[in-house]
This record gives sequence, structure tokens and C-alpha cells, in this order.
Amino acid sequence: MERWPRWSSVAGLGVAVVVVAVLYLAKPVLLPLAVAVLLNVVISPAVTRLERVGVGPLRIGRVGSVLAVALAIAAVFAGMGWIIGVQGGALVERLPEYRRTVLTQLRQPLDSLRRFERTAREVREMAEPLGGEARVSKVEVVEGGSELVGLARDWAGSVASLFGTAGLVIVLLVFLLIEREGLRDRLIRVVARGDLRVTTSAFGDVVDRVTRYVRALALLNLGHGAIIALGLWLIGLPGALLLGLLSALLRFVPYLGPWLAAVLALVVALANSEGWTVPLTVGLFLVGLELVSNNLLEPWLFGTSVGLSPFALIFSTIFWGWLWGPIGLVLATPLTACLAAFGRHAPSLEPLAILLGDEEALPPPERLYQRLLARDPYEASALVAERTEALGALPAWDEVVLPALGLLERDRQEQRLDPEQIEVARETFELLLSELPELEPDAAMPTAPAVLCIPARGGWDETVCAALARFLSALGVPARAIGHKLSAEVAVEVEHSGAKLVCISSLASPIGAAQHLVVRIRKHCAETTVVVGLWGQGAEATLQERIGADARTYAVSRLVGATERVRGSTPT
Repeated sequence: MERWPRWSSVAGLGVAVVVVAVLYLAKPVLLPLAVAVLLNVVISPAVTRLERVGVGPLRIGRVGSVLAVALAIAAVFAGMGWIIGVQGGALVERLPEYRRTVLTQLRQPLDSLRRFERTAREVREMAEPLGGEARVSKVEVVEGGSELVGLARDWAGSVASLFGTAGLVIVLLVFLLIEREGLRDRLIRVVARGDLRVTTSAFGDVVDRVTRYVRALALLNLGHGAIIALGLWLIGLPGALLLGLLSALLRFVPYLGPWLAAVLALVVALANSEGWTVPLTVGLFLVGLELVSNNLLEPWLFGTSVGLSPFALIFSTIFWGWLWGPIGLVLATPLTACLAAFGRHAPSLEPLAILLGDEEALPPPERLYQRLLARDPYEASALVAERTEALGALPAWDEVVLPALGLLERDRQEQRLDPEQIEVARETFELLLSELPELEPDAAMPTAPAVLCIPARGGWDETVCAALARFLSALGVPARAIGHKLSAEVAVEVEHSGAKLVCISSLASPIGAAQHLVVRIRKHCAETTVVVGLWGQGAEATLQERIGADARTYAVSRLVGATERVRGSTPT
């Protein structure tokens, strides 16, 4: 059954513009709804378990459990509002005093600069004509009281707005929790369009990722904020509880939040001390806590990521912050994770999953092939070197180089490559071949090769033959690769070489070329073991049937399998 339909580029852009406009204009309604939906996803399992508390008719039930959770959330919001109102108001009242203290503290390290400025001014005044007009200093009267009143008024307005938004969120959350199954079924019916399997998978992925991430992040941030509040209280800073709360909330903002919380704590420390001892103590405390959090707690709590790339986290923070303000910063990661998760299941949203997700946009073989098409041998070589360091040379060629060579050979046969691209690819693979391990010559080693590596056709089949000979030689099996020749010439050379085993390399060539070589070799050397490498062309059991293998003919699809088969068939 067809999945969700794709949009055309123009229609998709138009819909995106309309959606952003609606999100911006409907912010007063959509913002509380988004917070309520997010809380509903996270706490629904707890509400479900709470419903089952009790026995028989004494169970709490749906409404009772929802009201209990709503009261608990309201109490949390009320506590946060009290902390912000009381301790924040106290800090605002002392703001003029803090300003003077901070300026005094910052002025001390700048004494030398100030002295230089004063000296320069005195020199300039001495150079002025004595008969110049007298300058009248302008006196400006600043009313400190009115400024303080304005700050207090703004602070009170922010607190009132926070309480209003929190109340609306709680009301919406209550209705979402009570009607969650019905609303879920209605939403699935609207989105599914007959395909319940895809929609159910998408919703399950979204809920699982977002719930796991938000719970882990909330646990980490609340613990972080509690430790900061306790530490700052022990140091003796006023408003320690408020600073701990703000630190916990700001850490929901990716990357930028922890820095803002640290700067705020340092400013308060600077404003409440006459020296640099307290600010330095606070700074060391915050740095140590951040190191422990980033290197120990976050990997342990998060386990797997939310599925977003670093670019997506930064971009989503900027976008949702611009769209919905400070609360948008907190919602940025969960909302973007929802879009990326839906994009993994809906073709119409697949561009979002590619741009925002943390999966590789191009697999390593396609990246290597693309770099070769772009005539960039340096990045192509670096990619192979990186995979070689992680996997080893032989698996790296199996997983990255051979598939890329297959794509090159296919396009070469279809004449879709220009001469410069072919030349860059040839030079790149010559460099990769030169970097492969090779066994040093040994006097005890026989001069005749035990294995002869033969390309089914020219082109990149010869490259794979050379690589296989290098790998076998490094494993202690004497091997030699020959260039492409006519099948009759190949059979004669096999007979004269004295090789006990022949390995045929066929990358993207028709299987008939390899079969023809097998028949020719069998006529001249009936006892020679033949390993046919049909690289990346299917499962080995299927290849055995396609090649018509017998007791002395084997088909493999990977270099690892070829080396194992050769070593098992070559007498020691």
C-alpha cells in the first residue's frame, strides 16, 4: 500500500511558509498547547500506573489520577514562581548596588589602561591654545528611583505572564490526559490515510525518542540545578535557590543554556564580593561540575541520542527561539526530534529527516564515490584511511572500496564518466594500493606463486586483483596479479605459472565472463582450484549456483571470504 504522498518542491515550500506563519501568529495558543502535549507524552505512563492504585471500587481512577498529577505540576509551578518572585525581586531591588560593585570590580584590572587614557587626555589639553573657548560640562540628572520602579514593574509583569501561561498549560494538560486515548485515535485516523502500520511506527518512534530524552534531560538538569543551588549557598551567594532553578531551566537550551547560567552565577558572585576570591571559587565549582556532567552523567543517562545532528540542535534552538521566545528555546530539541522522527517514516517529510537526523546522509561507499566524481582524491583517501583505522584494511576494502569501485565500473561501462574523473579515480586507487600491507620478500619463499589473481575483464577488476594479491601476500600466501588478457592466453599462463589456485575477480562484469574463464582454465588445468570473486553481487550460496561451482570451484562475494577460502585451500 502506498505510503504518505510526496509533495512537489514548490508546494512543499509554500506549505512550509504557511506553517511557519501560523506558528508565529498563533503563538499565544500553540505555545501552551505544545508544552501541554510534551508533558502529556512524558507523564502519561505515570498517570496510567496511578490509575491502577487501589483495589476494586477503591481505585483512584482516570479523573482522580489526572487531578493528582495536575495538582503536583501546579505545586511545582507555584514553587518555581515563588522562588522567582521572592529571590528574583530581592536581586532586582539591589540591582543599582550590584551595578556599582561590578563596575568597581571590573575597573581594577583596567588601571593601567585608565592611566594611559588620563595621560593622553592631559597631553591633548596641554596642546590646546590657551585662548580657546571655555568648555561647559553638561550635567545630566539621572533619577535612580524611576529606573528601579521600571525594573520592578517589568519583573512583576514577567512573573504574572509566567503564572498565566502555567495555568493555561495545566488546564490543557488535564483535558489531554483525560481524553488521551480518544485524541490519539482521532489523530491517527487523520494522519494514517489507511496505512495504520506506518503511522503507528511513526508515533511509536516519536514517543519513545522524546520520552527517553526528556526524562533523562529533566533528571540531569534538576540534579544539576540542585547541586548548584547547594554549592552557591555554601559559598554564601544570595539568591542561590534562584540561580540553581535558572541553571536547571537554562540547561534545557542546547549548548547556549549552560553558558548563560554560568555567566549569571558569575555576575552575581562578582556583584557580592570585594575581591576575586569568590568569583574564582564559583567559576572553578561550575567548571568542575560541568566536566563531571558532560563526561560521566550525560553518557550514562542518555545512552542513545535523541536522533539529531549537532547542526540540527543549533539551528532548531535559533529557529524556535526566534519563533516562540524563551520557552521556544526549551522546546526546540523535543519539537525538532518529533519532526525528524516523523521524517524517517513519511516520504513527504524525508528531507527533514535527512537534514536534521544524526544518521549519515551518504553511506561511506557513496561518499567515496561522490568524492571521486568531484575530483577530490585527498578526501577520498582520507575516508578510506579513516575506515581502515577503525576496521582494518581488508574489511575496509570490503565495506567501502569494493562498493565504490562497483559504482565506478557500472558508470564506466555506461560511458557516464568523463576522462578526468576516470583519471582521478585511477590515481586515487593506485595510491590506496600502495598503502596496502605487503609481505617482504623471503629467500625461503618459493618463486612460483601459489595463487594467481586474474581479472574477468579490464578496468577496476584489475585493481581488485592487485589488492587481493597484496592481502594474500601479507598473509603469507605467495600471490601475483596479472592484467586483463584473452581467456585463451589466461589459461596458458595459468598452466605455465604452476599456480595451484586461481582467483578470478569480477566486480560489475556480467557473470558470463567469469564462467567463460572457469571453463577455459578447467580445460588446461583440471586440478587447479578456482575461486571466483563476484564482489558484492549476492549471497555466496546463490553465487555458487549461478557460477555452476563444483568440488574445485568456489564463489565468494567478499575479499575476506576470498582470503579465507584461499588460505584453506592452499597447502602450507
